[in-house]
Amino acid sequence: MSRSASYAIALYLSVPLAINSPAIAQNAPTITAEDALAQAEEAYGPPAPEKECAPQQGDEIVVCAEEEQDQSQFRVKSSSELEPESEEALDDGTPRAPDVAGPGIFTGPPTIGGLCIPGLQKCPPPPALIIDVTALPQAPEGSDADKIAKGEMPGR
Repeated sequence: MSRSASYAIALYLSVPLAINSPAIAQNAPTITAEDALAQAEEAYGPPAPEKECAPQQGDEIVVCAEEEQDQSQFRVKSSSELEPESEEALDDGTPRAPDVAGPGIFTGPPTIGGLCIPGLQKCPPPPALIIDVTALPQAPEGSDADKIAKGEMPGR
């Protein structure tokens, strides 16, 4: 039987007793929710780890270690910690609008097939000039460009 089912049965059985006997309910000690949870954890939780290693008996090999205080180094990060935008991280019950664009669909500003009408819409800037410097002729011997290239004359 699950833990929540046990709590539900215990609550269901205790309510009629409190309603039918007001004198008992008035004299009952008050208990906080934290105390009730601590008692339930103690009763139904896992057993506490053994503090000391058992002694060796005969040819038996005993392998054990003392429990470290800081257990955080043994924890594995959850998928929501590793990837905050993952489906598991966002699965918190908050409804979110679906991404109708989907993967691989252009999500930039809307355009009309590359058509640009100045004044009607904001046109992108003209593309940068691409110059192939290897196609330029070599500077003539003795010219200012040749002297600047050789470091004989400072550039302006």
